[in-house]
Amino acid sequence: MADHEILVRELKPKLVADYLGFFDDIYDNDSFLRFKDNPWWGGCYCSFYDDPRTEDEINASRDKRSENRAAREKTIEEGKASGLLAYAGEKVVGWCNVAPRGSYVNPRYLKQAIVDPSEKVGSITCFVVSSEHRKSAVAQKLLQSACDLIKRWGLPIAEGYPRNPELSGDNPYKIPQDNLSFRGSLNMFLRSGFRVHMKLERFTIVRRAL
Repeated sequence: MADHEILVRELKPKLVADYLGFFDDIYDNDSFLRFKDNPWWGGCYCSFYDDPRTEDEINASRDKRSENRAAREKTIEEGKASGLLAYAGEKVVGWCNVAPRGSYVNPRYLKQAIVDPSEKVGSITCFVVSSEHRKSAVAQKLLQSACDLIKRWGLPIAEGYPRNPELSGDNPYKIPQDNLSFRGSLNMFLRSGFRVHMKLERFTIVRRAL
């Protein structure tokens, strides 16, 4: 689908049904992300950084998907979730998790990226695009919209965390290979004006001044 046909909207409480419907469809039907085929990977509802539990506690849940869905619905309705939805017509076809870095309840691996906690940074942590719209610049459009949103928030730095390509064999949750770039690929960030800020063992920190 052509880039100009994609409309990006900031997540608001009134869009909670659109958000949940998108992820419900992904986890039920997507060949890469079906929950029944890969419960370690599916069913997150992109609530990972807003969930105070440890990964072991999350994975030990007897009904992880339903619990994650209910918790995410509440977070969105309370206006505490942040990100962007991409629409093709009335249908949501993509999602980008973007938020002020200091707003995440549980930053997890992002702690490695924080040298100065007071630094004003917007974090771009995750992309999900429906299978029929992959490789059609939806993620690239979401990335540019994320930078625009971070700038509107008054934050001078946009920061991303692409996984290091050489770690493709390090995959304890058996994430499908086609989805190992769920944080965004390094090439996509570089094409969008980001520069390498720091390389860590598992991911690279990239930044763009806004």
